[in-house]
Amino acid sequence: MSLPAKQEGEKNLSLAEDTRLFITFWLGGFLFALPVEEVVEINRSLDITPVPQAPTYVSGIINLRGQILTAIDLAQRIGLERENEAHHNVIIGRDGEPLSLLVEQIGDVLEIPLSDIEDPPDVIEGLDIQFVKNVSRLPDRLLVILDVQKLLAI
Repeated sequence: MSLPAKQEGEKNLSLAEDTRLFITFWLGGFLFALPVEEVVEINRSLDITPVPQAPTYVSGIINLRGQILTAIDLAQRIGLERENEAHHNVIIGRDGEPLSLLVEQIGDVLEIPLSDIEDPPDVIEGLDIQFVKNVSRLPDRLLVILDVQKLLAI
């Protein structure tokens, strides 16, 4: 029995490299990423209501179509200085109570080969390394992949 011949342009799936999709965003001069399956949605700036006596990294709460979410100043949470006050909301937390992460600018969706995803270095200048799960070296910069579970543990 012979196998059928491959059609022109058909990929050999067994040889294709496994990849993961990441949502990217900018914050404090760094390019960060979250796995696409961890992101519920992305919104432009939403009104934030301050919450008295909240931790310093909690900017307040937002109303997302009737659902009240905690808004986390991601820069402050991970030890960065924000470069500007404008923000977008990256909503994470599919299984539990969702959170809104405030980021400066939304980037692209990147498909990264698993072989290009590395353990983080011991130190990334200006960043609390406990929130970093992995990194990937892009041609022009380091992509910092955040640990969603640690971000959700507020």
